[in-house]
Amino acid sequence: MLTLACLPMAGGCSRYREDEWSKQWPRRVPAGGIVELDGKPVEDATVVFVTRGADGKKEYAALGQTDKMGKFRLTTFRPKDGAIVGKHLVGIEKTATVTTNPVKGLSPEDQPKVVKNVLPEKYRVYSSSGLEAEVTEKGPNEFVFRLDDSSPVPKAGR
Repeated sequence: MLTLACLPMAGGCSRYREDEWSKQWPRRVPAGGIVELDGKPVEDATVVFVTRGADGKKEYAALGQTDKMGKFRLTTFRPKDGAIVGKHLVGIEKTATVTTNPVKGLSPEDQPKVVKNVLPEKYRVYSSSGLEAEVTEKGPNEFVFRLDDSSPVPKAGR
């Protein structure tokens, strides 16, 4: 029985092992933050940070999901491994399933539904959201995104 209890520890401290693929990944640092809309935390929003690698060719994305307090931690390759150091364009989206064109005689569960972004559309696409973040080696890399409904939609850019 004691032998079985020790087996999980035999693999080392991390459940991930370096291989030829993961050795090529750029270094990541812890990063996260808070998302607010009109001064209130946004729950269940997806936050994406996108940057180019040192070669200027590859794009890398770090993703995070906000909690009840609007807080998120970023993941690039492995859970909560952070984001790559450098300048990032940022996109934020929160989706919900909503009823469209109600059909008389159908129960609420059977009504036609679509998935819709419930945050202002201007923040959804990282390349045109107007949101940016610079992740640094030394940190603290804690970003606050204060979204609002009143500002105009940024022009799409490359």
